[in-house]
Amino acid sequence: MLHSCGTQPETAQDRVNHGDRLLARGDTSKALGAYREALAQDSLNPDILARLGRIYASQGKSQAADVYLGRAADRTYQQALMALKVGDQALAISALEHTLDIIPAHPLALLRLGEICLSQGQEDQALGYFEQATRANPDYPEGFVKAGKLYLRRQRFPEAQQAFEHTIELNINAVDAYLGLGELYLLQQNWKAAADQYHTVLLIDPRSAAAKDALERLSPHL
Repeated sequence: MLHSCGTQPETAQDRVNHGDRLLARGDTSKALGAYREALAQDSLNPDILARLGRIYASQGKSQAADVYLGRAADRTYQQALMALKVGDQALAISALEHTLDIIPAHPLALLRLGEICLSQGQEDQALGYFEQATRANPDYPEGFVKAGKLYLRRQRFPEAQQAFEHTIELNINAVDAYLGLGELYLLQQNWKAAADQYHTVLLIDPRSAAAKDALERLSPHL
């Protein structure tokens, strides 16, 4: 399309702003059209994808909403991973929080935020994120094992045991969960139960230095 002299072509952001104004006036149909035009110009923009997803959700079109919101959250989550790869925690946190703005119960974003908090010595915040991740996806073992390790560090033994055992229910080869249970039983001086956990680790990973070292320390008690 040709534009008259001195007239700048509309950018994707111009169309987004126009869509926002239409949506504020309650003209959902025209707002949707504006966002689609914006997406045609900037197909990977997570904010445009999220706007489309929210409109579809408001219309009860759950399948389309899930697609667009999922694509948006994946973009911001990948941005966070790239930031973490180059050591830019501030940018990673911003991208992860953006991910949670799109999908509040995004388990992977919650886990990565928990790991960042843990690396900064903020254990309370880290545990909160790990617990949120387990609620967001009760079938994903990573959140349970990470929460279990922090429970164990705080000597919250029943919660640690429950977290590790649930991890194993989800993934029978979860080495970290068996190591966690082994440490738990060591702290409780339940030597045989601890040894059983470390032997299980060696069945899964015969090269596990952690399990071998633990069994060597346990040998006087067996």
